[in-house]
Formats: sequence, structure tokens, C-alpha cells
Amino acid sequence: MLRIIDNKRIELTDSEFKLYQEICRAYDGPKFKGEELFKDLFETDQSGIITFLRPPNRSFTSMEVYMYIVGVMTHQMLRLGYTKVNTFIKDGQETLNQLKMANDKIVELEKKVNQLDTIVGNLSTNVNIPFGD
Repeated sequence: MLRIIDNKRIELTDSEFKLYQEICRAYDGPKFKGEELFKDLFETDQSGIITFLRPPNRSFTSMEVYMYIVGVMTHQMLRLGYTKVNTFIKDGQETLNQLKMANDKIVELEKKVNQLDTIVGNLSTNVNIPFGD
């Protein structure tokens, strides 16, 4: 599900978002919000997929926050990979089924050709047709 972190769209599962909220609350202070630890750490595309991780050199953050973002990016890439593999397998199974159906048709047509050959062979041996003598 698309969420917003640091004014950026980001694709997170419910459990990833819950962990984000827990991390933020753990760093909240009287004059500090945990969300500020996530500033300028990453960039995302329109789908909310992390495309770039920025080293935390612009502002203060924690190793926990940075590792969380690294983990989210890794999980996003794995989910995309699984989706592509599943699509590839599904397409392959559909192609295999089409090939099996085509093969069945070929076998059926070969049987019919053999039947026609037999009929034509029987006709030519049983009927003597003069050819314009």
C-alpha cells in the first residue's frame, strides 16, 4: 500500500508501516519527532519503490532508521522479483498449454490424412479409370 514518508510516496506493507511508526515513536522527544530521522534518506519512483538510498550526511539519523530503509528497499525489490517470476511462470504455463493443444490438433490431422490416404489408395486399386486412350 502506498504511504507517505518524508513527503514521498513509498510502497509499504502494513507490518513495514507499523514498524516505521514504532521507530518514530521510540525517537520522539519534547522538541523532536521521530519522523525527522527519515529526512533526505531516499528517493522513490511514482510506484513508491525506493530507487536511491542517500548516505545520512545531511542531518542526524540513527543506524536503526537507515537499516530499516535498506530493509524496505530490499523487500520491495524481492516483491517485484517474485511478481515478475510468477508472471513469467504463468505465461510459460499458458504457452505450454497452447503448444499441447496445437500438438493434439496436429496428431488429429495426421490421423485424418492417414485415413484419406487409405481411402484414396483403396479407390485407385479397386477402380480402373482409363485415361483418354
